[in-house]
Amino acid sequence: MLKVAMLSLALALLMSCTTDVTVSMDDRPTPTFKFKRNFSEVNTLPFFAVMEIASENRSVPYAEQSFDKNVTLWRIVPQVNDTPIDNLPPITYGKIPPGFVQEIPTDGQPPALVSGKLYQAGGPPVMMRGAIIRFEISNGKAAHVSIPGLD
Repeated sequence: MLKVAMLSLALALLMSCTTDVTVSMDDRPTPTFKFKRNFSEVNTLPFFAVMEIASENRSVPYAEQSFDKNVTLWRIVPQVNDTPIDNLPPITYGKIPPGFVQEIPTDGQPPALVSGKLYQAGGPPVMMRGAIIRFEISNGKAAHVSIPGLD
């Protein structure tokens, strides 16, 4: 009986420490993003967006940002929103993966990512707190940047 209780406690601790949905990226100057679903009720990605973060939001805790000052550079949505997160293809900035359509910009390619600007990529943070990532382009590579109030 003690073993069952200890196992249950360990599993509960593991689940409580694991972010539900996470996003990772490689370090290429045009990064590729991958999602992973852990112990989440959220199973699909309603959209994927890349934003340029306004300079005044750079060091502000996430919940206190002026979100209207950030600019969405690229947004794609699935044509059918039933693909499980673990089955999503890798998403490379500016390249529309199979099964998605581009909403922003309405025509053409999104702007190139440039050194010195702060970007954020991911799904809806309200549904998937760990499914957003901030980064900069530095020395020809994408580098992860902490999000105040979230990381």
